[in-house]
Formats: sequence, C-alpha cells, structure tokens
Amino acid sequence: MKLKSILANVGSFCKQYQHRLISGAITFSLSFGVLIARENGVFEQAELGVYDSLVRSQLNEPVDRRIVIVEISEADIQEFRWPFSDRLFAKLINQLTVAKPAVIGIDKYLDIPVLEGREELITAISNAGNVVNAKFIATVAGRIGVEPAADLEKISRYGYVNLPIDKGAIVRRASIVGDSGSFAFEIANLYLQKIHNQQIEFNPSAIQFTAGKQIIPKLTSNYGGYRKQDDSGYQMMIRYRGNTRFFEHIRSSDVINGRVAPEKLHDRIVLIGVTAESLKDSYPTPVTTDGDVMYGVEIHANIVSQLVSATLENRQFIRVWSDDLEKIWIFIWAIMGGGIAALIPNAFKNIALLGFLVATLVGMGYFAFAQALWIPLFPALVGLISTNTLITAYQLAIQQSERKVLMGLFSRHVSKELVDIIWTSREQFMHDGRITGKEVYVTVLFTDMRNFSTAVEAQAPGETLNWLNHYLGTIANEVLAHGGMVDKYIGDAVMAVFGVPIPHPDEAARTNDARSAVAAALAIAHKLEEMNEVWVSQGFPSVSTGIGINSGFVIAGSLGSAERLEYSVLGDAVNVAARLESFNKEVDGGPHHILISEETKQRLNDSFKTEFVCKYALKGKTQETEIYRVLDLGQIKTQTV
Repeated sequence: MKLKSILANVGSFCKQYQHRLISGAITFSLSFGVLIARENGVFEQAELGVYDSLVRSQLNEPVDRRIVIVEISEADIQEFRWPFSDRLFAKLINQLTVAKPAVIGIDKYLDIPVLEGREELITAISNAGNVVNAKFIATVAGRIGVEPAADLEKISRYGYVNLPIDKGAIVRRASIVGDSGSFAFEIANLYLQKIHNQQIEFNPSAIQFTAGKQIIPKLTSNYGGYRKQDDSGYQMMIRYRGNTRFFEHIRSSDVINGRVAPEKLHDRIVLIGVTAESLKDSYPTPVTTDGDVMYGVEIHANIVSQLVSATLENRQFIRVWSDDLEKIWIFIWAIMGGGIAALIPNAFKNIALLGFLVATLVGMGYFAFAQALWIPLFPALVGLISTNTLITAYQLAIQQSERKVLMGLFSRHVSKELVDIIWTSREQFMHDGRITGKEVYVTVLFTDMRNFSTAVEAQAPGETLNWLNHYLGTIANEVLAHGGMVDKYIGDAVMAVFGVPIPHPDEAARTNDARSAVAAALAIAHKLEEMNEVWVSQGFPSVSTGIGINSGFVIAGSLGSAERLEYSVLGDAVNVAARLESFNKEVDGGPHHILISEETKQRLNDSFKTEFVCKYALKGKTQETEIYRVLDLGQIKTQTV
C-alpha cells in the first residue's frame, strides 16, 4: 500500500508539474549536448576565434624596452643582396658586440657557409660570447630538420625556432622546451642569468618550469578551447604584447654601417631576423587581422618578453581552469538559460533577462582575460542562449495549444476583454488540456422565448434563422456587456452565468454578479420591447421572453471529449434558475417576466424594485423556494457594471 501511495503521489506530482518537468528534461539534455559537442571539438574554431578577440582587446601594455629587433628588410636586401654572406653577418655581429648587448639571437639558419668569410663569422660569434643560433627540429616524418653547424655549435647556444601552428596557420602557442630549449627560451634564460642572476627553473619531479613566482602553465591536449591538440613538448599560450612592429626595429644596414649609437643596444636583447616580405617568414596571429601577418622574429620577441617579464615582474601567463571546472561553468550557464525561460513565461521579461545574462557573461569573460584567465565564453553562451531559445519555443508551443483550447472554450461565451484576462490567468484553469472542475459561487440566468411557434409561422422559412439569430444575438450582447458568460444556446433559450470563468471568492464580487445578472435581464427586456416594435411594423407578431435568475454554488469546468470540450456549470443552482424561468408560464412574472430566487434577492438590497410572488416547491424540488419578480417602474435603466 505504501508503494502504491508513493507511486500515486509521484504520478500526481508529475502530472501537476508536467510542463516544468519537460522543460527541465530539455534543459538538462541540451546542456549535456553542449558539453558533448565541446568535448568533440565542435566549438574549437569558434572558441579560438573568441580567444583572438580577447587577445586583441587586451593590447594595452607598454613596449618592452629590453628587446630590440635588428631587421633584414626589403631595403637591406636591395642594398646588400640576399643571402647575406658570412662576412656580412660577421660584420653585423661585430658591430653589435661593440655595443655590449646582453644577448644576440639570430633567427636565421647558419648551418651552411654562404659565400666568403666563414672564419670571420666564427671569430665574431666566438668573441661575442652571447649568441643564440637557430635550429629546426623535424617533427613530421619525411621532413628534414636543420641541425646546428658543427663549427658554430661549440661557441654559441642553440634553440629550435619551431612554432606550433593552429588551423589557418595561426600562431597562438609556443613550444618552449622539447628535447632541448627553444630559441626564445634560450635567449630569455641567457638574459636572466647575465643581467639579473636568475633563470627559469625546472622541477623534474613535477615536470614543471617556474618563471619567478609562477609555474608556467603547460598546455594539454584539451587546454581551454583546444580539443585533441598535439601537446608534445612543453607548450604555453603566447601572451602577445602588441601587433606587428610593436617592438623597436632597427635596420641591419644601419648597424652594419655604424649608424646606430652603442647605448641603444647596451644590455638589451637583440634579435636579428627577416622582415622582408619576399622571404615569407611570417604568420597570422591573434593580434593580426584582415590578412596582416607578424614576422617570425617578432613572434619570438613576444615569447622572450613573456618569459622575462613573468620572471622579473610577475606578468601572468595565460591560464585556464581544470577541465571539470570548465564543464561545471558551462553547465551552470546552460541550466540558467533554460531555467529563466521556464520560470519567466513573459517573453519580454525573458528576453530582457537573457540579454542581461549574456552581457554579464561576456563581461565576465573579458574581465577574466584581463587577469590572464581564459574561461569558456563561447560554449557557455551557446548553452545559455540555446537552452533559453528551445525552452521558449517549447513554452510558446504549449501556450499556443493552451490558448487554442481556452479560446475554443470561451471565445463564444465571454467578452474579448475577459478572454484576455482568462489567458493571463491560464495556469488557474488549465490541467491536462482541460479545465478541472471546481466549486464556485455564481448567478445563473435562463431566458426562453414565449410563443416561438406562432412567430415562426408568420415568417417565410428563409427568414426564421436570421430573425432567431438577431434575437439570440441581442440577448448575448447584453449578457456580455454586463460581464456575464453565455453558457449555451438551447434552441430559442439561452443560459448565462455571472461569476465565471474567473471565480469571485469575496462577497462583494458575488453581490455584484447578482446585480449584474438582474441588470442584464432588464436590459434584455427593454431591447425586446424595441425589437417588437420593429417586428410588428414588419407584420410579424410580437414575442416575449421568460427569465429566471438564481444564485448559488455550482461546479464549473470543461465537459466532453478532448476533441469536443465545452465549458459549463452544473449543480442545483442551475436547475433552480431553469425552473424559475419555466415558472413564468404559471405565475405573473411582472412586466418583464423576470423571476428571481430569495438567494439572489438578498444580494440586490435596494438596487432594484422587487415584489414577493410566493413560496413554491419548483419542479423536481421537495423544499419550497421563495420567489420574487423584478419590477420596472421606469426609474431603473440598464445598469452598467
């Protein structure tokens, strides 16, 4: 029995909150779908695009004066021809050595002797004592690497210049250590050792590099927005300082020809590299747009600056949350999107709150990135907006279905204004696509035409329907005008109810319903007098109508099958009103044939002139009912409620 009770309670709960449970199921399913899509790399390019936008938004740092680029430009190639001979490179290095820079990094392969002057180049590099040369590691099968030159390896340091390339050839990452140190890593470490007596430390047990107080974040295959990326070596995100030509550039021809003051290079990191477009050593980066590129030597300058400034000034590396924390973050925003759509059915309020949450999320993403924290912005936005949109669409579909049911039930029975009120209060009405029955206090009005058959006989067959519609339409209009509901038409009879479908629990409203019903009855009587004058002038007989009114409790709800639902009221109060209308045939109902019960009469006070008729056990009743007629002395006109 307990199990049955529990199951019954669960079933009742599910039935009561069916739409919200479905909304919750949709939200959770879509939230997990967003997580699965991200895990499979669906959002990778979009996330990296957002990352690029974040990088560009943070380009507000000062130039790193520790670094200067000695460029080999198109003008330098025109002056000295390409490739530069070993002798020319020797002269360039000798001129730089005079200025005593901290480090000289040469972003050019010197593995093969070029023209004359090899011995001079060896001597120049040896005398400088602070040169870092470039090598290239073959990471793809069948590709040839560039090994250090045997005659230069013993007198200089070497670092690989390989740059990890993302889709679109964009450089966002840097590999700082592999089997050996990278070009930028060796330059940064040499500078830190010589000028600041520090270095980037390696912890072999944790396999971590530390720059000053910071552990350099190592990229994993699923780092931030990346999914299943090659994470070989020790990779980090490049935190670019600026766009192309952000660092100070000096032409190599000016250095060779002695046109650069030595103090401009003293104790600085000097990077020699190509900026000539014809040599194609350039890449798109997050900070370049519209087809622009950044030269390889400038990318290495950004990496060097990042390592040095992190060690000396605690400039933050770009970090991310753990994979689990990112999933929770995305999931929360997706749940919020569906949640506000489910809990706030008002479309305008929902859109306004959604806009606020979108702006908040974007603001948080930009603020976090300003602190060098890359959080999942794009998938969180996708989760937030998609769940909200889908739940809103579901809610609209449900609303359309409910509106169709409600309109079908009420549009023919009540005024347009009341229909709108019903729609805004629909949750009070709808349950499983129908209106559940509930006990309400109402005032019921019945009308029925007298001598209908005689009136019909006086008309041509084609005129009867128009005539009857005119009659019934007049009654319906007065009922609606006085706030009542036309419950049904029964041939030439009409049943109207005051106090539904919006229940009136307070006594003042119930009293008002009774007065409105009587006012409507008098208005109908007056209208019928006017219509009779017209009909008589057209040769038709005059007609009258009997009206019965009673107040009391009834059961109000929808009746019928799912395909043919109708809203109506049932109960003894309805039967009494019908019997009062019929009783007009047996007693004098007054000048307008309006009979009311004691229950209704008690709510009229002095608003209407009434007169006691009798106490009588109406048909089907054992107890007697006090019956009153409503009089019209010409003082009481149609009452507006």
